[in-house]
Amino acid sequence: MRKSDFRAKIVCSNYAMKKAYKHYDNFVESNYSDLDEIDIAIDYCSIAIKSDPQNAHAYAFRGKIYIRKHWFIWACRDLNKAISFGLHDEFVYTDLGFAHMLEHECSEAVNNFSIALAINPEHFSAWSNRGYTFIKMSLFEKAVPDLKIALSLIPNDPIALLNLNDAYYGRGHLYLKAGRNLEAINDFTSATSSRDFIVKAYEGRAAAYTNLGRVDEAKSDTAKAKYFREEEEHSKMNSHG
Repeated sequence: MRKSDFRAKIVCSNYAMKKAYKHYDNFVESNYSDLDEIDIAIDYCSIAIKSDPQNAHAYAFRGKIYIRKHWFIWACRDLNKAISFGLHDEFVYTDLGFAHMLEHECSEAVNNFSIALAINPEHFSAWSNRGYTFIKMSLFEKAVPDLKIALSLIPNDPIALLNLNDAYYGRGHLYLKAGRNLEAINDFTSATSSRDFIVKAYEGRAAAYTNLGRVDEAKSDTAKAKYFREEEEHSKMNSHG
């Protein structure tokens, strides 16, 4: 291939990527509702790849969009292709980890999030999603520190906070089974800050208090669990009424 032909293909590929970015921006500006825009963005990524089959950024961006389409296997294929062409980028590894996580391939997800964090130890999404993946693997003792680091980077992120309380609740039960009742109480206490876990956390803490012979505190937590369970049931009845 002549150098001029090669340059023309590169120019064509880069132009197609500009169009892909533009249509994806339109999708974002539509509040993620205009799905036609991401389909067009995918088409332009494909044109970019056809023009330059080694365009790592085109593979990475198409892989990112495939995640939006819930085409996780295709996303993994494209993101791995981008890496094979030398794109060792924290965002590519985080996207790849996210695709593996959603495909329930947890070990692969953890590996890719870890690579992203080796590149940039302050990547919030990598910490947050690795923590969530550890929860899916029931590795709560690893999930808690990851999610705490994530929240040190973006305090009060609602998803990370919910996942941290999930991890506290899970680790609390591990401590409870191991007879580490004081540590279980601390974790269950932390989990009560989330309405999603408040009933189960009070029940878990009541069990830990019972194991320690702290009967009055156990009764108090049992009563709290009962109150919040009834409140939840009442709320559900009203929402269906």
